[in-house]
Amino acid sequence: MLPISSSSGITPVGQPGSAGVNKANASQSNNPFSQLLSQANADQHSSDQAIRELASGESDNVQQVVMQVVKAEMSFQLFMEVRNQLIESYNELMRMQF
Repeated sequence: MLPISSSSGITPVGQPGSAGVNKANASQSNNPFSQLLSQANADQHSSDQAIRELASGESDNVQQVVMQVVKAEMSFQLFMEVRNQLIESYNELMRMQF
């Protein structure tokens, strides 16, 4: 097997000076699915924080906690629906005959 030359612009994974991880993180920030996952995760964390504050007595605003929980739940449901549609589309493409 021929080694990958540096003139191709591709650095092999695991090589010193490889920026593969940085490029992967940069491309994830442009990925709408990744952004949706990050938003759902952030909503879940804020919901957990609001519940902890209510349980510890730091906050007495039950309505705000309920709103945070509902927002996190809806965000997760949206993420799952998008995921299911992507999987369904992928499976449909796999069933096609070329």
